[in-house]
Amino acid sequence: MRFKLSTLVDVTPTNARKGQDVLLQNQQANFNTIVNTIGLRTNATEFNVSVEKTDLKKYKFGKNYNGKHNVWTVEFFVEAEDSTNLNFLQQDFDFVPILTELTETANLDKGIFVTLSNNGRTNIIFEKIDK
Repeated sequence: MRFKLSTLVDVTPTNARKGQDVLLQNQQANFNTIVNTIGLRTNATEFNVSVEKTDLKKYKFGKNYNGKHNVWTVEFFVEAEDSTNLNFLQQDFDFVPILTELTETANLDKGIFVTLSNNGRTNIIFEKIDK
């Protein structure tokens, strides 16, 4: 089963380690946060990350985010079909701490992933791609 998440948070995988460039370390830390949060329920593999500056009209981010911004897309595979679903992902990611002020272009006023917001601050969304 494949899933896709889209986020305004810089989750670029860099493989940087402590002692290397701080930007690269923080980008990797955010990517690790994604892998570890998904890993609360299941083992995900085949992570494919891309970033594109695009108009946010195509996405269902919060109403606070408009115009063109960097959007990171992470596709991943989950072997155990019932191990996670969209509802679980939304619940698990809501309010998970992140590092900001990296290369994101949207103004993220809080250092957290927001998924279940009705206040216009949703910065990560999920969709199921296939079985």
